[in-house]
Amino acid sequence: MRYWKVLCAIGIIACLVVPNLSYGQAVKFRVGCALPLTGVFGRDGNLVKDAYTFWAETINAKGGITVKGKKYPVELMFFDDKSDKAEAAKLVERLATIEKADLILGGFGSDSVFAASAISEKYKYPMISGGASSNKLFERGFKYYFSTLGKATEEVRGCVEIAGVLKPKPKTAAVIGSDILFTSLAAEGFKDYLKKEGIELVCFELFPLNLTDYASLLYKVKQKNPDMLLVGSHLMVALNTMKALKEIDFTPKLVAFSYGPTVPDFVKSLGKDAEYVVAAAEWAPNLPYKDDVFGTARDLAANYTKRFGRSPDYVEVASVGGALVQQWAVERLGLTPPLKEADRVKVMEELHKMDSMTCYGKIKFGADGANLEHPPIAVQVQNGKLTTVFPKEVAEKPVLYPAKPWKERK
Repeated sequence: MRYWKVLCAIGIIACLVVPNLSYGQAVKFRVGCALPLTGVFGRDGNLVKDAYTFWAETINAKGGITVKGKKYPVELMFFDDKSDKAEAAKLVERLATIEKADLILGGFGSDSVFAASAISEKYKYPMISGGASSNKLFERGFKYYFSTLGKATEEVRGCVEIAGVLKPKPKTAAVIGSDILFTSLAAEGFKDYLKKEGIELVCFELFPLNLTDYASLLYKVKQKNPDMLLVGSHLMVALNTMKALKEIDFTPKLVAFSYGPTVPDFVKSLGKDAEYVVAAAEWAPNLPYKDDVFGTARDLAANYTKRFGRSPDYVEVASVGGALVQQWAVERLGLTPPLKEADRVKVMEELHKMDSMTCYGKIKFGADGANLEHPPIAVQVQNGKLTTVFPKEVAEKPVLYPAKPWKERK
């Protein structure tokens, strides 16, 4: 009898202890993300992972997300979508239904984020992306999808408008791009802005992402002898384009990319062959942005470099900004973990009201979820470093133009 009494006592204690353990596990904000850590966009996806890690580490160093005077640490959950959009959608569903994440952050690549955000919309999870900007992401009438980047067709504006400060002004241009969602729309954006600038388009071609013979494609472009070559690109496309340009000894007066050169691996991989390249960007360390969490843009760049041994790409800072404004929405609403569906609805509504200055710049979402306030800029590789060259009011140095022919470079 005494034996059974002991067992019953142990059972009662266990019942009392288990709820306390569950409560202890719930005092953190569990934040999930599906992003490409391997596959064709693996290098890009790992940059976004670093960005979210930097945000979480910075917040946790301060004790966590502050709600009504109490601190709640952030626990990050990363899942590899392997650069596959179907996998991205499955993983976001897992985060929503199995992992029961409090918040979900956006991954990288418009195709994958397009699929993933359809699932987050279904389960009423706000998703803010700093790594996707295809116009089609904003044409679905979604309430829960947001982007800190501008739209793909607008993001490349600076790379074309820079022609207005070049002497002599370029008269002709060729546009090429990979035929996936973001890069094809970036190519369309290049084409539209060329028309506004009065620059003749002499060649326009989209090619498969798995293209292996860049030399043949660019040889066709070379026959047109354009002053400018504008490329709808990701990192891999940008690297392959530059290698092929050198291979066929083709030097347009200006070469610009929608994305790729701002990724640290671009200059690291190409070395001096990266010189003169221009790229679209939406952030640079010299811009006059500041918030109370990360400090100035230069502060963020310095601390990021200290943490990861390299400067951040603008997509990384856009991702930090997205995580930060979602955090602010939670804090302003006074929400504590675990978040319920009704809480996430409130976060979505608060984000639509957002109008805040961050270290990334001003973030104000339109009704379609796009960031209305962040203007595109252009940077150029000069002496192995990215330098802001456009627009004039934020330029660190004048753009180097025209580019030196390959044979004249030391």
